Amino acid sequence: MIPVCVAIHDLCCYAKSSLTVVIPTLEALGVEVAPLPSALLSTQTDGFDSYYFEHTHQAMVGVLDSWKSLALDFDAIYTGFLGSSLQVHSIEQFIASQRSSHSPLVVIDPVLGDDGKTYGPVDDAMVKAMRSLVCHADVITPNCTEAAILLDRELPSMFTGELALQWAGQLSSMTKASVIITSVQCEQGSAVAFHHEGKGSLINYEKLSYSYPGSGDLFASILTGLLLGKESFQTAVEETVRLSTLALQRTHQSGYPRRHGIAPSLIMDELVKDRKPYVS
Repeated sequence: MIPVCVAIHDLCCYAKSSLTVVIPTLEALGVEVAPLPSALLSTQTDGFDSYYFEHTHQAMVGVLDSWKSLALDFDAIYTGFLGSSLQVHSIEQFIASQRSSHSPLVVIDPVLGDDGKTYGPVDDAMVKAMRSLVCHADVITPNCTEAAILLDRELPSMFTGELALQWAGQLSSMTKASVIITSVQCEQGSAVAFHHEGKGSLINYEKLSYSYPGSGDLFASILTGLLLGKESFQTAVEETVRLSTLALQRTHQSGYPRRHGIAPSLIMDELVKDRKPYVS
């Protein structure tokens, strides 16, 4: 039986980000996606002078109520950018309801900001709400900026491996979740720091001179798919780093305009190779 994952992310109507990255990535890895849009945007927000934005709180409540009345069970709940802090309470209730009958994998990508600043629609209420939501997760995947926001720390211009692992451990203690901090810039190069089951580890990878919107969505989506495919945590993180880096390289080599976002279609062959039969 194919696993079903509820993906609670925004929907951008132009350029690749959020649900337009999440859905094809998870489906290629053999996971059926039940999309639940948290907001509607005219474009992704990086590289465009203006954009239309509308949160979908009332629609989300209606969908969740309908699913509850149908007694639907899901194998995973995976959240990204949320349109309103009001949505957090509804999501927390949904997680609790699902956990009352089984044990879904809960992955929270706490999308709050990047490059040392919060995203445009993110306010103090959202930061406070996200600090609550991550405590309901099995796995969280903040980037360095988001890790600093969650911990209420200053973001250093450069990390040491030791500091990155310390932050991952502190976030794990705070949330009781496994933690993966992405886009860690150390003197030795780029790395991902993670803390799982009481142990920390650093995975180094090639530092690239370019970046694309939606890369964090791709990372967390690949990770979710691999974990649902019953990969070990260490292997899932290592393979996610490899595939995310490959996607960035292929997107850049193909000449995609940066504001069009990451192109998951360019690694579909690799994603399908990693697809494993689901074992319940």
